[in-house]
Amino acid sequence: MKRFFHKPPQAPASTDPGLQLHEVRRLDISTMIDLAIEIWRLQDRLKRMLAAAGKEDPAFAFAADKIRDIFSHIGIEVRDLTGLPYNEGMSLDVLTCDYPEGEKPPYRIIQETISPAVYFDGKLLKMSQVIIGKAGGPDHGETDH
Repeated sequence: MKRFFHKPPQAPASTDPGLQLHEVRRLDISTMIDLAIEIWRLQDRLKRMLAAAGKEDPAFAFAADKIRDIFSHIGIEVRDLTGLPYNEGMSLDVLTCDYPEGEKPPYRIIQETISPAVYFDGKLLKMSQVIIGKAGGPDHGETDH
């Protein structure tokens, strides 16, 4: 079984909370990134299933918030970029564009996030994988009022 936490081989465990936090920060980051992405996928699928059934589940929303808080405490942030305006300078892995090849629409959005971006202590460790689509205008496809 792979361990999530790596302890220094010679250092004894400390009772000082500050040093304990330092011990926890010695995470196997690769495993934690994988865990964060799979939890995001599970939450996304459940959210879609509930929406398709026309249901809301406050317990699900509470659990999702709790999971985000736990990851936040260890320095991991997962970002779903769906619906945001897209520009060429973004740090993304664009898997495909949902418009004809060669077309350069003036307004584009991140139509779907296949895999979220994962940050650790504010640094990007895993780029988001996305599908880009056309937006109707600078208001990202919303109708004019």
